[in-house]
Amino acid sequence: MFLSTFINAQVENNFNNQGGDLLWSNAANWSSAEVPTPTHIVRLPLIVESKVDLDLTVLKLMTVFSTGGDVSVAGDNTVTINPNIANGIAIENASGNDVSLIFKGKVTINNPAGFSNMRNGNGTGNTIEFAAGSLLTLSSGFQPSSGSNNNFFFNGKIEGTANLRFGANTTSTFANTVSNTGYTGELVQLLNTSLIVNTPDDIVFYDGLKIQVNGNNASATLNGENVFKSGITVGGTNTYTFNVNKNQNAMTNIIFQGGGTLNLVVDNAVTNVSFANNSANEWLTGTINITGFKNGVIRFGTDNTGLTVGQLSQIKATGINAFALDSNGYLIDAATASVGDFEENTINPIAYPTLATDKIYFKKLQNNVKIFDITGKVLVHNTTKDQSEIAVETLASGMYFIVFDNKKVERFLKK
Repeated sequence: MFLSTFINAQVENNFNNQGGDLLWSNAANWSSAEVPTPTHIVRLPLIVESKVDLDLTVLKLMTVFSTGGDVSVAGDNTVTINPNIANGIAIENASGNDVSLIFKGKVTINNPAGFSNMRNGNGTGNTIEFAAGSLLTLSSGFQPSSGSNNNFFFNGKIEGTANLRFGANTTSTFANTVSNTGYTGELVQLLNTSLIVNTPDDIVFYDGLKIQVNGNNASATLNGENVFKSGITVGGTNTYTFNVNKNQNAMTNIIFQGGGTLNLVVDNAVTNVSFANNSANEWLTGTINITGFKNGVIRFGTDNTGLTVGQLSQIKATGINAFALDSNGYLIDAATASVGDFEENTINPIAYPTLATDKIYFKKLQNNVKIFDITGKVLVHNTTKDQSEIAVETLASGMYFIVFDNKKVERFLKK
């Protein structure tokens, strides 16, 4: 009964500019002879740039099939869109004439019932754009969704706390001229979604909690330097491709929630791809496949504890049998490692010497000590209490990892 009443209460209110001033506050500019209300579906049939000059809430905002050219919504005030139903359509470009619906002012998505959708319909060349200087505030979840054209452009600022979820098979391009720093919602990618980040160098595209990968074959491409200051979580068994075409100096966490794959593709010109220390993160059975690997480019933390032995064994690249971290946290081919790579960490080591012949001595007593080879195989495991040393004379020459209480990792070379 409530739903039927609600549907009947909807009003299609066309902007006709009969008042001649392009202002939303002028009732003469609307087909219903009143300024839009929360039960109104605002329709934009005219090829004009209307001005939102008062704060108001509407049910939906859309072009219509007959809209013949690009339509802009500008103004200094805020239009809040609330479809009042979970997964309702908040914004729709329904023109049959391949046009752009362009927002130049302030838009807030606030749907207490759940996520709201944005989509292109009918015209295969339709696009929806938040232009430079615009502000999109997400008070509830918002999703660009598949339609006749799946291209969306985010060139303004994003604020708010709710998630921005990219619907299956969509492409979203970011070229904002203002920093999105402070937007705290997650970026959620579904099946076959693509994010293209053309944000200018040193302008923040995203520094929120994470990109959450909830669909297979999704991707992101970073074309600006130091624009991504967040992390990546790969859900399930999804495969995700992360293309780094310019240096990134402050990325955070990589997390696997199952047996997924992160394809990390690094351009040949890139010299710095820095993540935070990830040794405490869950990687389960996930895998990182690196394309374009070079020693001393990809970094985890600031020393050789940035990844665990197990995590190092989950990283793959063509021609590399095993990886290690040097004393500054840079990922290197373990076969090229030398004592010098780890010298900075020998100032106050738990274990010494780092170049051993027959024994490793501990600076404090230990209870649970393991030695791994570079493939991750446990060669020695001693759980005796109050150990002060461990014998290594039976090990072949090479590099090994010694792990204390499954937490602290040191590396040493056996002569």
